[in-house]
Amino acid sequence: MPDNSKWSKKYFYYGLTAFLVIAASIAFFWVLSQWSGMKAAAGVVISALSPIIWGCVIAYLLNTPMKLLEKHMFTRLTEKIFRKSKKISPTVKKRITRIASIIVTIALFLGALCGLIALVFPQVIDSIRSIVINIPNYVDEISDLLTRFLEDKPEFQTYVDNVLNKGADFIEKWVDTNIIQQVDKIIADITGGIFVVLKGFANMIIGIVISIYLLYHKEKFGAQAKKIVCGIFKPKYANAIVSAVEFLDKSCGGFISGKILDSLIIAVICYISMLILKMPYAALIAVIVGVTNIIPFFGPFIGAIPSAFLIVFISPVKCLIFIVYIIVLQQIDGNIIGPKILGNTIGLSGFWIMFAILFFGSLCGFWGMLLGVPVFSVIYAGIKKLVGVCLKKRNMPLSTAEYANMDYIDPETKQIVKNSVQPARAGEKSGGKSETGTDDSEDK
Repeated sequence: MPDNSKWSKKYFYYGLTAFLVIAASIAFFWVLSQWSGMKAAAGVVISALSPIIWGCVIAYLLNTPMKLLEKHMFTRLTEKIFRKSKKISPTVKKRITRIASIIVTIALFLGALCGLIALVFPQVIDSIRSIVINIPNYVDEISDLLTRFLEDKPEFQTYVDNVLNKGADFIEKWVDTNIIQQVDKIIADITGGIFVVLKGFANMIIGIVISIYLLYHKEKFGAQAKKIVCGIFKPKYANAIVSAVEFLDKSCGGFISGKILDSLIIAVICYISMLILKMPYAALIAVIVGVTNIIPFFGPFIGAIPSAFLIVFISPVKCLIFIVYIIVLQQIDGNIIGPKILGNTIGLSGFWIMFAILFFGSLCGFWGMLLGVPVFSVIYAGIKKLVGVCLKKRNMPLSTAEYANMDYIDPETKQIVKNSVQPARAGEKSGGKSETGTDDSEDK
């Protein structure tokens, strides 16, 4: 007689699985239907946590230089100063070393930030002011260029005049409806923008204070996080999570820090080169090129387009020289400066880098283009490790080159067979007659 308890347990698991699948599907569609509201709620939470986020980001970026100062400078300096003192314990020495490292790191960070603002900001403002002042001249130059081009083409002249007249009417109506009638709203938006900037500056100041606390107690916070993971998950999964976080830290941290340093070097080189070549708007273009260079692969070209557009109004010849210069600079960065700084922190081919930038950039904009590559490298490494574990269980080779000329896998030996005829189907004997009645063994 069948065991009713086994049957009931079996169908219970079937029913539970079906229920979980249906519940997950309903939850998924509910999330999609409430996506806009959830994004708004997430924005409120992120805004509330903005100082904490600033603190975590600043602490994460300053952790590497702080460790270098602590290891190679202040540890030795503290040992030399308190070498003869027996009243100072190793714990106190460690605290003194950590505090000194944090103070110097924060001072260097604030000094570099203030120096960069004091050096670049006035020149950027002057460049923007010059562009605004010269807009009428640019318009006149374009008008003269079109006039000379259309002198011998009256039919195009009439068409262009109509287009310009319609454009002027459109701009006049747009200014009347969207600017003049909404002055109060524009003033409110400007006021709100100023408030957002001031709030962001205040959050950054609070974030610096929080980063000091995080840097001082970083070992304690790391131990607490590991304790939580070990308390919630089994040892197997806890080890996997800790290993994944360490890999994420190595991949993302090294990439972001290295990319910021690389972009700063490129901005300085670009600024000096622009001065040597006597290009206009040197500081503004160097800032544009440096900021966009943070984006992998496409960054230099994204920064080159608006920069070339600014230069072409001054001199088309200088614009051409600038484009050639940016291509050369990008090659130097991609083949010399970048690899020296970043090394092989990503481990992705050019195709997957482009894929990560385009995919995450379309989802999250600038931050997706910046963080998409290191995040995808972690996903890529995880999939690669999973595939490697599965292949090891089946005693199959791990090298991709082994699968290049694969015809099939021998079902008995589990080995790869290359450039060979596939085995006979079920019911057929090797070397027997095929369905057409010919002897297969004669063809071999």
